[in-house]
Amino acid sequence: MKSSVARIALIFLVLNLILFAAKIWVGLVFGSLAVLSDSFNSLVDVATAIFVFIAVKVGSRPADAEHQFGHSRAEPLAAFTVAVLTFVLAFEVVRQALGRIFSGAIPEVSFVPLVVLGGVILVKLGMFFVARRFRESPALVALAADAKMDVVISAVAIGGVFAINFGFPQFDIFAALAIAGWIAWIGFTIARENLAKLMGRCPDKKTVAKIRAELDEFKKQKLILDFRNLRAQFVGSEIQIAVAVVAVRDLPLEKAHSLEEAIQKKLRKIKNVGEVAVHIEPN
Repeated sequence: MKSSVARIALIFLVLNLILFAAKIWVGLVFGSLAVLSDSFNSLVDVATAIFVFIAVKVGSRPADAEHQFGHSRAEPLAAFTVAVLTFVLAFEVVRQALGRIFSGAIPEVSFVPLVVLGGVILVKLGMFFVARRFRESPALVALAADAKMDVVISAVAIGGVFAINFGFPQFDIFAALAIAGWIAWIGFTIARENLAKLMGRCPDKKTVAKIRAELDEFKKQKLILDFRNLRAQFVGSEIQIAVAVVAVRDLPLEKAHSLEEAIQKKLRKIKNVGEVAVHIEPN
């Protein structure tokens, strides 16, 4: 799966470079601030794709002497970097819009930007539907959110271009400011989600319920008497679990070891679960 994610990130990088070149040309030639703001967004997309590609490569490395629990923090870290870049982008768009207000510059009337932005929307929709299939990858989830954001941004930019063509150039400024607000909000949501993973947040209630259900199954089969001190946290993109299980006092050491391995194997089948620490206690 990691190789597929890395390949997709590389394809997205190439596409974003092409989109950036097209939008920066249209924005500069025809003077549309909304399109120019959208081109800045594509520049951030290029940087984002680079970060994601590197993060996926690093995150897929096996554990080593310096990183004994693996490199699973790489992808959330890349996603958090994406969020920081979106805040920088939002600030730049606002700065450009305020500059246009004070300068009073009028953009050129043309329908060429509409064609380019229409193509951008189609490409970004395709990127969104591809990236959203990889929900296990925080980096690609961030790219999916970014692609969705780009569709909205380009749609707003189209509104700005239409307004220019129909004699309302000031709407182009308002479109740019709306784009800035949307970019900032998406950046906030990406930052909040991935910072929580980097800080060791507990998985969602549905995942915790699955963990408890698997342990309850061992109780029903009378393989364990009970379990307690269940703890689960995100370590990067992976979930680590620690749990104490109560077994019969005279359980042979070999059977205790087999029971521990059976519990670990079962819990690791749950989505995103990596390390599982099982402590067996006597009744």
